[in-house]
Amino acid sequence: MLKIITPFLLLISSNLIAQNDIPEQKKLEEVVITGQYKPQSIKNSVHQIRVITKDRIIKQGAINLQTVLSNELNIRFTQDAATGGSDITMMGMKGQNVKILIDGLPMVGRQGTSNEININQIDINTIERIEIVEGPMAVIYGADALAGVINIITKKNKSDKLSVYARLQEETVGKEYGITNGIHNQSIGLDWRKKNWEIGGNIAHNFFGGWKDTAIERELVWHKKDQIMSSGYIGYRKNKFSARYRIDGLDEIITNPANFNVFPNQISGDYYAGDQQYITNRQMHQLQSSYNFSNALNAQLQSSFTDYSRQVYSTILSKQTGKESLDMGTGKQTLIKFTGFTFRGMVNYKLSKIISLQPGVDINLDRGEGERLNAGKNKVDDYAFFLTSEITPTSKLNIRPGIRFIKNSIYNAPPLVTSLNAKYSFTNKLDFRVSYARGFRSPSLRELYFNFFDANHQIIGNPNLKAETSHSFTSSLNWNKTTAKQMEISFVLNGFYNNVKNLIDYAIDAADPNIYMLANVTDSKTAGTSFSSSAKYKRWNITLGGAYTGFYNDFYGTDKSLPTLQWSPEINSNIGYSISKIGLDLNLFYKLNGKRPYYATNSNQEIVQATQQSYQLADFTINKKLCKYISLNTGVRNIFDVNRLTSNYTAGGIHTANNGRSIATGRGYFVGININLEKK
Repeated sequence: MLKIITPFLLLISSNLIAQNDIPEQKKLEEVVITGQYKPQSIKNSVHQIRVITKDRIIKQGAINLQTVLSNELNIRFTQDAATGGSDITMMGMKGQNVKILIDGLPMVGRQGTSNEININQIDINTIERIEIVEGPMAVIYGADALAGVINIITKKNKSDKLSVYARLQEETVGKEYGITNGIHNQSIGLDWRKKNWEIGGNIAHNFFGGWKDTAIERELVWHKKDQIMSSGYIGYRKNKFSARYRIDGLDEIITNPANFNVFPNQISGDYYAGDQQYITNRQMHQLQSSYNFSNALNAQLQSSFTDYSRQVYSTILSKQTGKESLDMGTGKQTLIKFTGFTFRGMVNYKLSKIISLQPGVDINLDRGEGERLNAGKNKVDDYAFFLTSEITPTSKLNIRPGIRFIKNSIYNAPPLVTSLNAKYSFTNKLDFRVSYARGFRSPSLRELYFNFFDANHQIIGNPNLKAETSHSFTSSLNWNKTTAKQMEISFVLNGFYNNVKNLIDYAIDAADPNIYMLANVTDSKTAGTSFSSSAKYKRWNITLGGAYTGFYNDFYGTDKSLPTLQWSPEINSNIGYSISKIGLDLNLFYKLNGKRPYYATNSNQEIVQATQQSYQLADFTINKKLCKYISLNTGVRNIFDVNRLTSNYTAGGIHTANNGRSIATGRGYFVGININLEKK
């Protein structure tokens, strides 16, 4: 694959560079809002931001966010096939340090044992674009933003019209497909805007029939998942004022069927299966408003309230009679609830042509209750005041210092965290960005109070945890140009370094080696570099990138002779070919995640080196416009038939199994239809 991609891209790039330059033409640039004072182009942003557009999502035929983000550099996933969650790493850091936002407001409802937001519980059909900011954004967005921010921007009508859209997609799970297995996705929605008012909504149904693979009888390697996701919004805009309310809902059931017990009941001779369902419900309310007092002064208010619950529902099925009864064993019927409230208020004031200020307040209140939480007050309140400034002494230089004052109800947070971002434009084609930030992350309710025991997990929360703090540095060099033949080429070179103190992770309980307790295990570091390039010419659109990331060696604190970082490479590439006359798009999406070395302990408690195998993910898709309103998409998912990762050493752990880590369900095929009707 790489032998084909690399020379092809280099050939096109060399042809581009050989052309004579022409003056840069004015064209529509991608507009971003994450961490900005106002919407502006990526080029003018002081932060290094990646954007995934709706067009890219459609071309990939994705039905969940994991499929889209898995193709990005410095982002990796592993799957918890039992609970339906997925674990993400970004810039070498785990997912509890990645802030997930919807329209700039944080999601609530951390999933499973990993304390991470399950991004596959977000309706991909409502997404306009995704903005990814690598590096800590703790000054603006607070805790959980040490590694960066993923901001999901939802669809909005930009002109007076009525839009009705629908989507149907069918997909195999490996070789498995049928009415009760495979993937079935349906979605319908509308957006309407007239003068000052806008209104819209969407409802989607995702059914995943599980993955049988090598499992026998009733068991599944990946469990069944049935999701209903809905959303609605209403907005009003007049003159200098705007307001918008949005609600998102989720109803999810994951079914874990068990085999019948091989030992017959001593009285009746019957066999029994202990089945479980994981039932998740979430409602997220958002209210956002803004007012422009003048060209130099505007104010924004944002608030959200999320009600999230997850229930374990266990039953016993009789093989002889087919009757189902409740399993009243310890921990078999549990319900846990989380609520989260966020309020953000910001004022943007242009003091002069050179200096702009943004003061703001940020309040986050988290509550939790349920059988698996410790008794007592399960709450964490976080209050903050932040102030950033944008200083542009010349048209080439943009400096943004920031400071955040924190008051936490449980922790003696650092009295302040700081950041400094700067961008310098050497020419209109070449920009350099550099940033420093100090981060702070207080442990979540789950990490403090959540206890979880089942066949695969034995985890105890720790109310004595210390907060994490970090020092982070990032830099990037961006170059782009348009040649005489109207070919566009760009190149971005990035580097980062993170130093985290009091990293929270799992440690073996000294009293019982079978139990894992959350603890401040160590101080941690990650580092890395990456590059990405793109070339656009006529019908071709090609990108090529690579990364080299250093993951922290958890055993370095035990044995200083071991390396501090364990390095792993990545390569990604997207190749697109479009024939606009017949409305045809062909796309190849490719990602190589290289070998990842790590250290573990064997049965003699000796530290040994191991390696997690490399793997390649690739999708080939075809998109055909059938008429003005209808398009067809089809393709091959996971061309290299990846399912589980193996290692040259297997150690026990809360997220590992003897057959390796789950990544995907093997090669599959999909076909879908998209309908988009518009009337002005």
